[in-house]
Amino acid sequence: MKERDVAKQADIEHLTGELRDSLTKLYGPLLPSRELWKIFGYASPAAYRRARARKLLPVGEFEIEGRRGYFALTHDVARWLATQSSPRVPSRSEEDQEVHADREWKACETRAGQKADRPESDPDQPKREGEAEM
Repeated sequence: MKERDVAKQADIEHLTGELRDSLTKLYGPLLPSRELWKIFGYASPAAYRRARARKLLPVGEFEIEGRRGYFALTHDVARWLATQSSPRVPSRSEEDQEVHADREWKACETRAGQKADRPESDPDQPKREGEAEM
């Protein structure tokens, strides 16, 4: 493991501990789903329920017999939050996809015999005044 990766892991562990302590003081060792939707940044409880139904929640939830609702362990939530706050390093497959897309673009330019404008990073973004449609 690289020295940078070790330092990053240590930072994540430190932040996880701080977040766990803060969340434990506020909620205890279990976080109820009525709080989780806010902590995870969902726009509403309904959006959170849809994510749960689609199995897209970032940490595991469970039910407790005799209690209403779902719960998650405070430590799991703290770890997820800490990892989300650290800068993300692109995976190898993402880097390969970028290289492949760049090669395809260059091949298109060669076949067209001219250098074309690269598409903007967000194709859904409206064109600026004076730009031609592709």
